[in-house]
Amino acid sequence: MGRASRRKGAVVAAWFNGRARRVTPKRIEAFRRAMPNATIYAATSLEEARADARALVEARPTLVLCGGGDGTAVVLLNLLREAGCTRFPTLALLKLGTGNGWPNAVGAFGYTRTLEALARLPKTLPTQRFDLIETEGRLSVFAGVGWDATLVHHYHSNLAQARQTPIAGPLAGKLNEGVGGYLFSLFTRTVPSEIGQLVFKGRTTMRVEDLGGDALELVKNEVVRARGGKVLYDGPVSVGAAATEPYWGAKFKAFPHARRVPGRLNFRVYDRPVFEGVANMLNLWRGSRVAGMHDWFVRAIRISLSRPMPFQIGGDVIGLREQMEFKVAAETVEVLDWAALRRSLSR
Repeated sequence: MGRASRRKGAVVAAWFNGRARRVTPKRIEAFRRAMPNATIYAATSLEEARADARALVEARPTLVLCGGGDGTAVVLLNLLREAGCTRFPTLALLKLGTGNGWPNAVGAFGYTRTLEALARLPKTLPTQRFDLIETEGRLSVFAGVGWDATLVHHYHSNLAQARQTPIAGPLAGKLNEGVGGYLFSLFTRTVPSEIGQLVFKGRTTMRVEDLGGDALELVKNEVVRARGGKVLYDGPVSVGAAATEPYWGAKFKAFPHARRVPGRLNFRVYDRPVFEGVANMLNLWRGSRVAGMHDWFVRAIRISLSRPMPFQIGGDVIGLREQMEFKVAAETVEVLDWAALRRSLSR
């Protein structure tokens, strides 16, 4: 944290998810006017994005604005690595997605204020360095199984269905977006499905094995050597997830300790059933301490489940999994610290 990126002679680019609802032609043009010397990329397909990533690697920009949500930033990093990038450019995360978890972690501005700030960027930019998770050959800043992945799946399913409503599509879509859409999906689909699982199949269990050999654990707010040896946990699970930044979408502070031990992943297990989780929803949202939450700081782990659970990487649900591994990626990335920039611009 508190690192700086020099911009003297910098090459600047902007990377947008052309399919994101908040990334409109009008907004892209506004960014183009605010950064007349920047190269703008706004792919609408994966193949276009791959071609843009190859162009970015060749251009070697020192600063890349990234707009479209957490998934957009994750896709960018993975495509850059796929294209041969060995050192990522500094990212300036924009709040143009649905959840904006990672942008919120660095205090990203709203759309209007971002445009105003771009004209006043100092030569030396304050940044934060983030470790990255690698799982199934993909990079991310959060990934996991359980309620989080189920909720994301239900949210996108509800939103797509609402937008396809013949008459009230646009209005229904608006009502199913953002925090309201997450809460609607939680109470109408995720909670009932979890209750059904509990009644008919019982609790899912998870076994967590330390593959790094030196796991740490959070005990009474103190970081100590993990007490379980190689098997860190073996018991019931509702959510099992890793992160290197604190937020899921909508400022849900799911990983309040994610930045506590640099060079490691924060892996969390929440072991309580759905009823208790709903009763503690506000505390969970705020990142407050709750019963049934377990935290480790690891370099590499394997998790095994008693039955398949939905698995998400960077907010994108990619299917059901019974076993997966997480490790600290070799790569790190510098991200513009908007909160620090705000303080410097207000002086």
